[in-house]
Amino acid sequence: MTEAASVVGSRKSIASAKVRRIILIVTGVIVGLGVLLAVASAVEHTYYSGSILPGVRLDGMHIGSMKDSPARAAVEQMSRQLDTETIHAHAGQQTFVVDPSLIGFSVDVDATLRAAQSAGRDSNRLGLIGDTLLRRFRAENVDLVVRYDENRFEGVLDGWTSALQTGLVEGDLRFQGATVVPVEPHSGRGLQRDEAEHALREMLAGRTRTDLDLPVGVVEPHTDKAAVDAALARARSILTGDFVVVAGTTHVTLTSAQIASTLGTTTNRHSLGLTIDPQKLRFVLAPAFGAVEQPSVDATWNIRNANAVTVVPSRDGRQLNLEAVGNSILRDDRAITASITDEHPVHDTAWATALGITHQVSSFTTNYLSGEPRVHNIHLAADTLDNTVVTPGQTFSLNAKLGQRTPEKGYVQAPIEVEDGFGQDYGGGISQLTTTLFNAAFFGGYVDVDHSPHHYYVSRYPLGREATIVWPYVDLKFRNDSKHGVLIRTSYSSTSITVTFYGNTDGRVASETNRKILHTEPITDKLIPCPVTKPAQDPNNSCPKLLPGEHDTISTGETGYDVEFDRLITQPGRPPVQTHYQVHYPMLQNSVLVGNAGGNPVAPTTAPKPPVTPTTIGHAPTTTRSNSTPTTAHR
Repeated sequence: MTEAASVVGSRKSIASAKVRRIILIVTGVIVGLGVLLAVASAVEHTYYSGSILPGVRLDGMHIGSMKDSPARAAVEQMSRQLDTETIHAHAGQQTFVVDPSLIGFSVDVDATLRAAQSAGRDSNRLGLIGDTLLRRFRAENVDLVVRYDENRFEGVLDGWTSALQTGLVEGDLRFQGATVVPVEPHSGRGLQRDEAEHALREMLAGRTRTDLDLPVGVVEPHTDKAAVDAALARARSILTGDFVVVAGTTHVTLTSAQIASTLGTTTNRHSLGLTIDPQKLRFVLAPAFGAVEQPSVDATWNIRNANAVTVVPSRDGRQLNLEAVGNSILRDDRAITASITDEHPVHDTAWATALGITHQVSSFTTNYLSGEPRVHNIHLAADTLDNTVVTPGQTFSLNAKLGQRTPEKGYVQAPIEVEDGFGQDYGGGISQLTTTLFNAAFFGGYVDVDHSPHHYYVSRYPLGREATIVWPYVDLKFRNDSKHGVLIRTSYSSTSITVTFYGNTDGRVASETNRKILHTEPITDKLIPCPVTKPAQDPNNSCPKLLPGEHDTISTGETGYDVEFDRLITQPGRPPVQTHYQVHYPMLQNSVLVGNAGGNPVAPTTAPKPPVTPTTIGHAPTTTRSNSTPTTAHR
């Protein structure tokens, strides 16, 4: 080997050794850093055991390094704020305000804390080490866990959709005698529902409440002209001649006009279908088949006194199979052979007997002034509720039982509660029935699933122990948790309404206890100088008659209260069950007009309030609040 080659080889050996040393040093540094991170991660997780790890945020709010107790307090404070903070939405000049209780909104504090406590605590060791490092450079964000009723949520969207919809016409058919008139579909403008739903869900999942700008644009009808034309051709074909229906030795001819009176339409996706109403068909066929048919009769109950409830047996009947007759007509079958079948009642004697309804469980009465429009609504709703049966385990809904209160059902306009006072709406007053029913369920010891006290206190009802109802958002629900059925009976006079529950709760007794009025806020005056800026502020046109400085009270307010009480349930052989209720009623001011010497309208003022002791009242799990505009509550 030459000297030059030897030198080159030596240099290569030295360079190789340097590379190996560098690799060893780098590897050592990396291993060392890894060990340090592992040690740091272990120390961190040990030190913060029972605490939330550093760098964790709850929807952007710093809660890292907090112990479990203060973290819970922070989440509970956020929950209380979100439970009562109203949601505002607007589209153009229209504004909507929704109270969280309308959709049953709540923050799941326990689930949210579990998510925060588990953040950064990966079960994988490498994940733990990496997370320890990454949380020093970027926050670990945890989402709130919130709950709300999907049906109520959709109901809010339904209300917005209805309020913002203009010009939209769904394709349909109208029947005028034997003539079919098509209703041509037209597009319109309205809420872009999918976008609005996404925005509302995002807001509910966060800890901030900003005004929602509701998207409005072109909305298309579900049924287009092609669907209307197809249904029109089919309907006109059916109405081109008579139908003959035969059952045994009886037959009857149905004319086009008679058939048209039973026809209707239904929308299925984007098609328009024809329907036949069986009850209208029965009315048409009744003169010929009335003697042949005999309706079945459900079992009922005879109540001689509070402790003597007996079953009145059911009775079988005979009925035409009208569903089959209707289907034959829709198939355009001109000659129809109808069958007469024995009809066993759905609620027969065996069903009624098995419910074990034996005696009065509870009863409650409230009073009202006679002759007011609201009394008509109370009586109408009470008639609908009367003889309702709630089976064991069933949850009863008053909204589901009564349906929407409309003039077509006989309801009249009467006073209702709105956010800043009172107004008028169809069905006003049925909160009196709601309150009476709530108290019957309360003292029956049944499970309080959902109820909402009035926003302002109504003196005719027990303070705090009352309920309102709004279609379709605010409901009264209770669950029959007994082993026996509940029979609801209503009765009324010109001055009172009574709701009575019959059943058997196996010796269970419910009572109210520990009632306390925690805070009272006296009524103050809201002074409205004349002349008013809005006509609604002076409904009786009193301003021109008032002398300077003279007062005229145009509406009276309500005292504010904070009240709490418990329901105590006792039953032989079982431990007592106590449920706590807390209700807050804000004060509603008197509205007072003030004569103005200058004659120039000025902004309304509010008379100074007397000093009051601050009181914070939370809602019990079973006590909800219904405050919303434009939603209204029946009184």
